[in-house]
Amino acid sequence: MKIRDVRSRSGIVPRLAVRWLMIAAATVFAFWPTWNYLWQSTVNGTAIGYVFVLPLLCLIAAVGIDLRRGPELPIHDRETDKIVGGIGLIVAIGMQALLMPRFAANYELMHIDVLAAWIFVWASAVLMFGLRPVNRYWVIWIVPMILAPLNYRTLATELGGTRFDYSIIMVLVASAATTIAVSRTWRRGFIGFIASTILGTTLVYYLIRAYPTAPLFAVQLLPAVGSALLVGGLFYFYERRGQSWKPFDRPLRKPSTATSNWTILVVFGAAILLFLTPLPAGNSAPVAVGPPPTSIDPRLIVPAGWHQTSTSEYDWPKRYFGSTSVLTRQTIEADTPDPSWDSQMRPRTVQIDVVQVRRPATLAVYPSNATYDLQNARVSPTVKVDLGRGVVAEMYTIVDDALLLTWSNLSFVWTRGDNAAQRVSLITVDNHEPDAYFPEPKPSMASNAANTLAVLLRGRTATEDNESQYKDLGMLEAVGRLIVEGQKW
Repeated sequence: MKIRDVRSRSGIVPRLAVRWLMIAAATVFAFWPTWNYLWQSTVNGTAIGYVFVLPLLCLIAAVGIDLRRGPELPIHDRETDKIVGGIGLIVAIGMQALLMPRFAANYELMHIDVLAAWIFVWASAVLMFGLRPVNRYWVIWIVPMILAPLNYRTLATELGGTRFDYSIIMVLVASAATTIAVSRTWRRGFIGFIASTILGTTLVYYLIRAYPTAPLFAVQLLPAVGSALLVGGLFYFYERRGQSWKPFDRPLRKPSTATSNWTILVVFGAAILLFLTPLPAGNSAPVAVGPPPTSIDPRLIVPAGWHQTSTSEYDWPKRYFGSTSVLTRQTIEADTPDPSWDSQMRPRTVQIDVVQVRRPATLAVYPSNATYDLQNARVSPTVKVDLGRGVVAEMYTIVDDALLLTWSNLSFVWTRGDNAAQRVSLITVDNHEPDAYFPEPKPSMASNAANTLAVLLRGRTATEDNESQYKDLGMLEAVGRLIVEGQKW
């Protein structure tokens, strides 16, 4: 082998590595607040940690595709690369700067910035390597788009919302990555998918049974990546039996396009703009330290001056907040009418909805108004209310134009010991009759989708009520203070 060939061959890997390192550095820098926020949410026990697993699975699939690449025609158009890559960067910036603030109330659920980050990586790769080489891996690029945070949570919720459901989805994605990597023939791809699925499912089952308190991120990561690496490695060594095991034992292709200084400046310029775009302030209520639990029953002690007329329990929160979650509703009625609350001296009714979960971070994913079927309803801005003992609540009103009703909701979050957190919602209605309609705790994918579409097409004003008078603010503040003080501290 000639020295010139060795030098030419060894120079390809550094050039490819430098370009990918620049893309990775620009992506980490541009979305640093996002990565930091996602990691904190992962540590706090939410399911968003799967975002850090997807790139590893995409890398496994990409290596398999690259190892079986065939001959290609040297057709390249740098003008097209620049146009498409530039449009991709503009789309990423638009999603981060314009679309994400519009859905600020559902930031935890949708995480539009994660989609923007993936589009940014694709657009940067098009500028660095060209459109044709990048789109050769098209099936890999669309997987994270399909498995966006909203889709991932929705699918897991429909399956049951357990740790097993969240993890088994990642196993299936890993099996798909393995299939892409090993499918020189359809038979090999099918065997790879079945083998990876069986191995990954077995590992998930073992981890959940043997380590029930293991972090969800570990259960999402280890079986998925482990099964893909093991099955993919076995196929690789089987294919290379009797041959060299070196992955680069054949001539490497040089990058088909030259990266100019202007291309690098454009990518990092877009990264700076994305970095300067702030994340939404969030809609999670402050978490206070509540009284210690007195029993396994999450229901609250009814305060003095009120009596309980009915109580009920719902089990659907297990699919949304975890298998140990529970929701109870207590209907309480004032013992004595108050003229400041009702001019006709009718006793007021308040619904107390208590969602109890293991970790308070999971409550931020689904805000209190998302746990009711509120299609065609308008929500007012929140108002902070101090209830004493360090408990700060948020109050807002909900206007239903179809029913011509207005509900008031005062919610606060507190911990009940080390292993439980509660979101307490006090709900009133402007119809003070005994048979007044209260919204039932029942999340609806249809109503949430309709509201999301309305916000997308018409803006946040379509679902906002900016003229609320907060008529029950004084009453709910008084009842909230009584409930907080009435518990056993």
